[in-house]
Amino acid sequence: MLFISLLKPKGKGEEAVKYLKELKAPKGVTVRGLYFTFGQYDGVIIFEAPDMKAAMNFVMQVGFATQYTMETLTAVPAAEV
Repeated sequence: MLFISLLKPKGKGEEAVKYLKELKAPKGVTVRGLYFTFGQYDGVIIFEAPDMKAAMNFVMQVGFATQYTMETLTAVPAAEV
């Protein structure tokens, strides 16, 4: 399953950015991309996880470590629709 997490900073600033640049996904989760953006959200993580539970655990890990507010979406490739 493919997921997109949108990040809004709440606290840790430079420490959170460093954490994200060095992000190590847990077993079973693959980070496809990490992007810093301008606009409503300051970052985007695109990742794969085998199921919703693994995705939730990964999002909670990142959110707790960075103090970012995260909104996570399930992504379906257009070719599969």
